Amino acid sequence: MNTPTPVLVLAPMRGITTMHYRQAFVRHFRGLDIEMAPFIPTVSAERINPKLLKDVLPENNSGLPLIPQVIGNKADDFVQMSMALHDLGYDEVNWNMGCPHKPIRKKRRGSGLLPYPDTVDAILDQVCARSPLRISVKVRLGVSDKSELLKLIPVLNNYPLSEVIVHPRTAEQMYDGTVDLDAFEEAYAALELPVCYNGDINTPGFHQALKDRFPQINRFMLGRGLLANPFLCEQIKGGTSHLCKYDNPIGRIQDFHNDLVSQYEGVLHGDHPVLGKMKEFWTYQAMHLSNGRNMFKKLKKTQHLATYKNIVAEFLAEADWNA
Repeated sequence: MNTPTPVLVLAPMRGITTMHYRQAFVRHFRGLDIEMAPFIPTVSAERINPKLLKDVLPENNSGLPLIPQVIGNKADDFVQMSMALHDLGYDEVNWNMGCPHKPIRKKRRGSGLLPYPDTVDAILDQVCARSPLRISVKVRLGVSDKSELLKLIPVLNNYPLSEVIVHPRTAEQMYDGTVDLDAFEEAYAALELPVCYNGDINTPGFHQALKDRFPQINRFMLGRGLLANPFLCEQIKGGTSHLCKYDNPIGRIQDFHNDLVSQYEGVLHGDHPVLGKMKEFWTYQAMHLSNGRNMFKKLKKTQHLATYKNIVAEFLAEADWNA
């Protein structure tokens, strides 16, 4: 029996996987199937500020299917945002119940909702009845107690959610330590809805280990691993970790980088905001460069875009790709 090709989804990473990043990524790399946009906060207002929707305007999309994500804890605001997204042509929205950052969760948004199944139930009851869009959710195991998701699952199972994306860490872990695959297995067994796995897919080998352990799962969300190694989707789908060895990896990364810099120069004013975006880019992208650590040290001190570009060109001219 042929194994189905995995569906690979770009994780929403606020401030990083912007429309500019998504557009440039798709121009230079293959294998990604779906993108999820970083979360849009729901608002209590008669009219939604158009700036909130700019990142998901259809004319700004990469060409791949895009799923907008919202974060909030009021059903009316969620429904209002769903209607605005429906007017843009979307048919699905994802509810962020996984954001681990403390200021978010202290307001009972993102992962801060996980310990409150009655609140989630009341919101889903209204949203699923009134939203014109299909609803999926993105969750973690809990805030500090990984049993919180297990207590929430009976609520989730009561609704026709299109998907539950599970990152098997607690919010307090942030991205530290390792994912808890035993806890994920317990949650997966309890869920009666389609499941997408998210967390620490940094290599084709780890993806294959997930497929071996959970053969029924065919949707995988890639975040930090894909930002560090933009060839990862190609490697997973090509079935070999050396695919890009014959595909001019440094040249493609340089083209990707130059494309992204050019986009940010066109929309941001002055060197400082562009450098801020690109330094964040290299916190991931430098990981697999043979001289990436030394390059990043120099880049962090750079205050001028021209100097920055010279450093990048100099280091990439001598770099090897190790992924």
